[in-house]
Amino acid sequence: MNVQKYFETGDTIDIAKDMLGHTFTYKSDQGTFSGIIVETEAYLGPIDMAAHSYNGRHTKANDPLYQAGGTIYIYSIHSWLDMDISVQKAGTPNGILIRALQPLDGVELMEENRGKTNFETTNGPAKWMAAFGIKDKTLSGTALNADNFIFSDKKVQTPKNILATPRIGVKNKEPWTSKDMRFIVEGNPYVSKLPKRDMNLDTYGWL
Repeated sequence: MNVQKYFETGDTIDIAKDMLGHTFTYKSDQGTFSGIIVETEAYLGPIDMAAHSYNGRHTKANDPLYQAGGTIYIYSIHSWLDMDISVQKAGTPNGILIRALQPLDGVELMEENRGKTNFETTNGPAKWMAAFGIKDKTLSGTALNADNFIFSDKKVQTPKNILATPRIGVKNKEPWTSKDMRFIVEGNPYVSKLPKRDMNLDTYGWL
């Protein structure tokens, strides 16, 4: 798979949906961590009031969004770290936030890093980053599949159903607050803020 081509071809929202079921791996000094992507959010750059590049805002910190598709963008929100993947060709600063992962490799270390177990380990954008032991922005600006971070060529699981909802934490940015730009594997217990009654503990929402 040409990962740059994957993130530069097609509609940002379609890519955000298609990422569900792919694995995301981090090779770190602690070891290898990986999980299946179960939740994403799309951000449409200059036109999107919730995007860091809204209105063409371009800083040293958000520069990775302006780079080739498949560039890692790590940023802090209230002292927590989140990660976007840049989407579209260089100069078009769209991004997709990886919001939650279903753990695969390194589960014990993840639980140790988080001080949590089970679904709480990786059911949120800052939670999985902490579980993976990512503590700073050093790797912001690096390319996927070139160094520490690997996006799988193919899906390892196929969602039975993908739900589209408004993004989380986007306040007072209408009409962008209400747009359905968050995508989840319906029923997957690792999806952030998912009520217990909505969890499918048999199939985790996969076919």
